[in-house]
Parts: sequence; C-alpha cells; structure tokens
Amino acid sequence: MPNFARGRSQPRSTRSKPFAGMEYPDPKRKSNFLGKVLLAAILTALCIMMLKQSPSFSAPSLFSQHEEGITHVLVTGGAGYIGSHAALQLLKESYRVTIVDNLSRGNLGAIKILQGLFPEHRRLQFIYTDLGDAKAVNKIFSENAFDAVMHFAAVAYVGESTLDPLKYYHNITSNTLVVLESMAAHGVRTLIYSSTCATYGEPQKMPITEETPQIPINPYGKAKKMAEDIILDFSKNSDMAVMILRYFNVIGSDPEGRLGEAPRPELREHGRISGACFDAARGIIPGLKILGRF
Repeated sequence: MPNFARGRSQPRSTRSKPFAGMEYPDPKRKSNFLGKVLLAAILTALCIMMLKQSPSFSAPSLFSQHEEGITHVLVTGGAGYIGSHAALQLLKESYRVTIVDNLSRGNLGAIKILQGLFPEHRRLQFIYTDLGDAKAVNKIFSENAFDAVMHFAAVAYVGESTLDPLKYYHNITSNTLVVLESMAAHGVRTLIYSSTCATYGEPQKMPITEETPQIPINPYGKAKKMAEDIILDFSKNSDMAVMILRYFNVIGSDPEGRLGEAPRPELREHGRISGACFDAARGIIPGLKILGRF
C-alpha cells in the first residue's frame, strides 16, 4: 500500500500554495496591508483637523466678503498704463483692489510697485487671467465680493487694429461682454468703462462734446463703440450705474515717478503721439512719423 503518512522529519510549510489555479493570500500579509491603510487614514484625518484649526484656513478671505465702509473694486487691465494709475489712486483712497490682467500688454513691474507701496494684508491682490476665458472670469466673480468694476483691459493701438481687426473685436467687444455677463450674474451694479475718443472718428465740428456723433473710422474705435452700445443697452433695463470715459491722447505719469507708460519695444511704432515724440527725441526711433510721413 502506498504510504500517505508525512514523515515527521519534514517541516510543515506555512506559506500559501496555489490550488486549482487560485492563489490564497497570506493572512499575515493582508493584516499588514490593512494596518498601513488605517495608519495613512488616521494621519490624513489629523492633518485635515490641524489645517481646519489654522486661522488662515478657517477664516474666509476678506476679498470674498463685503465689508462695511470698504469698497472692493475690480480693476481689469490694472497692470497697464492707465489701469495701474487708477489702481494706485484707489489704494491711496483706502479702497480694496483686485487687479486682473493677462500681462499681454501690461507690465508686471507695475504690479510689484503697487504691492510694495501697499503691503498691508488683503488690500491688493493680483489675478493672472485672460478675460476671454468666460469660466475663469465667472470663477473670479464667484470667489470675490466686488462692489464695482473699472474695465481698462484692452488692446489700444489704432494702427495695429487696421492690421489685425479680428483681434480687436475679440479683445475689446467680446471680452467686455464676458465681464458684463459676470457682473450681471453676481449682482455687481457699478461699472466705469474705459473707452476712447476714437469712437468719434473725424467729427465735422470742433470742439468735440458728448453730443458729438460717434462715427468711428477704424476697428479700434468701432470695437469700443460696440462695447459702449452693449453696456448702455444692458443698463437701460437694469439698475446698473455706468460711466464711460473717452480719452484724448493720454500723457503723463505718477508725479513721484513710480509708474508710467512702458510699451513693449515691438509696439512702439503703434504708440501714442506723445510717446513717439519722446522716442524720436531720444533717438529710439529714426524720426517722428505723422500720417505716414517723417
């Protein structure tokens, strides 16, 4: 008869063995794995509890809530020439300021100067965002309690607009609509819009007044005029307070020299007449070109 008895000299194996193509886990290994998972869960819970007890975690941002006596203003294009000066004045007058800019034409140096001048916590914040991204803009409005908007962000060169008109209609008209829709959705009822004298075109009578007909002759002026029309049409059936500013050859800078106009080198040929005069005098450009002539 075959002997089925196991010899005493052979030690019993404590390892699991496959049976019929199946693997049975080792109970010891399983208990070690569960112990590690439980330890990780406990440590994670402790970290979350510690974060929640931190004042910076539990306290909501002052930018996200209205505060009596403080007006929170969104300044689009606040890294630009006019926008940065507006932000500076607002901060000097104790407003709370949020600057939104994609820095395509703005200057990060202006932001750093403002942050250095007003280092107080929660007085000024900078958000890098393109206003053409409607979801991002709506997220900014949902996370911040704005009382008013000053909308400066825009490309702003007449010559460039004739070379790339679609860029101007998108950047000025479409982006203004995005801002206006977010304002309406979140109950922000005060808007100061930065427009341009280019909306008047070539008026038949001088001086130009607010009653002068607006007949723009280039894509820059037309895009701004369209944005104005959208704003005014919306304000007629809402309680939104609107002010529209139309500039004529803006010149100058902060009296203390902290901020100023700093166009990108590749855009100097499209710049304002004042900047062109200074560039010609300093030899940065070969001469002053007026109506295509030196």
